[in-house]
Order: sequence, then structure tokens, then C-alpha cells
Amino acid sequence: MFENVSEHLDEAVRLAERCPEKYQIPCFEALIRVLAQSDFLPAQSADDSHLLNGNGSNGGTNGGTTGVSSGSYNNPAFNSAPNNGQQQSGERGPIFLDQHQIPEAFISRVYHLDGNSYRIIVKDLKEKTNSKKQVKLALLLGIGGLLASGQPVFSKERLIEACREYGAYDAPNFASHMKKQRDMFISHGNDWSLTVPAQQRAAEAIKELAN
Repeated sequence: MFENVSEHLDEAVRLAERCPEKYQIPCFEALIRVLAQSDFLPAQSADDSHLLNGNGSNGGTNGGTTGVSSGSYNNPAFNSAPNNGQQQSGERGPIFLDQHQIPEAFISRVYHLDGNSYRIIVKDLKEKTNSKKQVKLALLLGIGGLLASGQPVFSKERLIEACREYGAYDAPNFASHMKKQRDMFISHGNDWSLTVPAQQRAAEAIKELAN
């Protein structure tokens, strides 16, 4: 009954590698158990199909035999595995909204999201000075990037464009405004990314502007 062990190992390794790194070992173990059971119990009846399906249903059966998917897709670690890096990064936007308890309705009042692009649409930033407007726009741009592409990153050109749109572009002091906020913005060449404290500030700004 061990004639297909090599085939099972290769399949389990291939599938487990799709899981996040910290889940790969338990995912591999769960897959091995399921794959092994498919050989040890070749003819599953309706009465004992619950052995391979945690919820007692035979959703993984096909023509009386149990498929590999019945166990592997019920594994939480396997379900969390992204199909590719883009899907994994794309999950960060919903996680941010959940962590900071921001309703989707608030987002639609602050941003126009269109696939992987976004635009800030609020009319009033509720700030009086150019420096504060610039900082708030930088925070909003960072979260816009997070929601659209999974990364809290924005470019210098995008921030300048936004500042001009809101009448807040102060060319002589533009760079110094950002340097004074080292705890919130990390420079990456021509781009900036938001730190964790900045993401918290941005969440507060979104709630303020959406109300």
C-alpha cells in the first residue's frame, strides 16, 4: 500500500509550498494524512466518508472515491495560502480596514478605487496650513496604495500632484515637511512608505474626513 509514497510526498510538498511559510509544516502534515488515507481507504462509503471530511459531509467525493481536496481545502492553513504574491499583498488592505475598524462606506467617501488605481476625492482636508495638508495627503496616498496594490507606498511625484490639486504645494519646504515626519514616512529613493504609527494616523484621518 506504500507504492505511491513518492508520488504523495511530491504532491504534498508542492501544495504545502503554496502556504505561508509559518503554516507550511502543519499544512504538509495535513496533506500527507489526507493523501495517505486516499490510498489506505480506496472505497469510501457514504457512512464513513466523514473520516476524510471534517464536517461530516462528502463534499470531496467523486463517484464514490474521496478526492485529495476534501481534506486539504478544509485545513485553515491551506485556505490562507495565496495563489501568488499579488493575492497575498492584496489581502493587506482588508486587514488594515478590519484592524482599525474602518467601514467600507468611509473608504468610498475618501477614495475612488478602480482596480489597482485610486484617487483621493475628499473636498476638504480639514487642515489650515500647507505643511499639515501635505502630511495628511501623504498619509492618504499611502493607504490608497495599500488598498489598491497591497503596499503603503506612494511616489514623490504623486504627492506633489496631490498637493497642487489641494493648493498645498510649498516647493521650498516640500522636502523638509517630510523629513520632519521621520517616524511616519520612510524614504525609498523616489518613494515613501508608511510606518505602523503612520498607518494608525492615516486610519484616524480617514475616519475624520469620512464623517
